[in-house]
Amino acid sequence: MSDGKRSDRLARVLAVQERKRQLAEWALSDLAREEKRLEDTRVELLDTLGAQSLMQGLFLDAKVSALKRNEVALAAVLKQKDEARERVQTESLAEKRVERAANAALVEDRATEEAAALALTLDDYLAGRAASLE
Repeated sequence: MSDGKRSDRLARVLAVQERKRQLAEWALSDLAREEKRLEDTRVELLDTLGAQSLMQGLFLDAKVSALKRNEVALAAVLKQKDEARERVQTESLAEKRVERAANAALVEDRATEEAAALALTLDDYLAGRAASLE
């Protein structure tokens, strides 16, 4: 196929759209890992708060502030994760639209090629028939 066909251009656009969707999915998975890490940190901090120790009172303020920082970071990651999930959905929908358009253009290009081949065959047949009648 030539580079100027609509189906070829849409195939390239589809490849770009697939890559955009993959990047959005990777970002979402990174945020899920970050959420898991922050939740593990929260569990560890809460576990240390319950431990009985003579030094517990000295580090209580530091642990509470660390727990607050962790909760703020976790809330931010959850918000980013929701936004990333929406981006994945948007990119997936866009990819499907481009895929349908690319398939339609491919069918159209094939029909055009078949019509051109049929017209050429018909011209050859008619030229041969006209030559035999002369």
